[in-house]
Amino acid sequence: MVKLKSMIPVKNIIFVTGNPLKILHANTALKKLGFGVVGQKLDIIEPREEDPEKVVIEKAVQALQQLKKPLIVEDSGIFIEALNGFPKTFVHFALDTLGIKNILKLMDGVENRNAEFRQSLSYIEPGMNEPKVFSYVDGGFTLADRIWEDGEKDAGEFDKILVSKGQTKPLSMFSKEWRAKRDAEQNKGTIHYEQLASWLKSRN
Repeated sequence: MVKLKSMIPVKNIIFVTGNPLKILHANTALKKLGFGVVGQKLDIIEPREEDPEKVVIEKAVQALQQLKKPLIVEDSGIFIEALNGFPKTFVHFALDTLGIKNILKLMDGVENRNAEFRQSLSYIEPGMNEPKVFSYVDGGFTLADRIWEDGEKDAGEFDKILVSKGQTKPLSMFSKEWRAKRDAEQNKGTIHYEQLASWLKSRN
């Protein structure tokens, strides 16, 4: 007789994003906690805020007005210590205007090459007055001294220069699965997906 392994029932949450890598990261962190996400792309006006928490609050309210269902949104920023936190949440703007080559050139001769991701997630459902926000800092990154062009095709421009703690090569040199697993394991106990799962369970 075959014994069936006990499984935690997965509750799928709408994740408002068109980015498959974000879906992968979320499901990697949430699957052992009894939750999962399904992506849905929406046309949302991107708030011009430096703080990811403010961004996800505004985006969640917009998304709820369209879907009228429980959902989450996520946003993040890259904060380079020696550049007073630049580019913060304006990553796409920085890449479109300066480009990764010129951003790295700003660090010529700079010894302090520390950088961190600040990430926020918000959950909202019909009847809530405001979104519930969860945040964490994924730190310990250093900026490489050159752009690594020969990495994974799905890697972002900043992935080509951000080296995670304990590594000698930037994120772009590792698979998307490795990057998702690193994010979940490196930030175990603090990552916003875990905070979300704990909060949802506490409501039952």
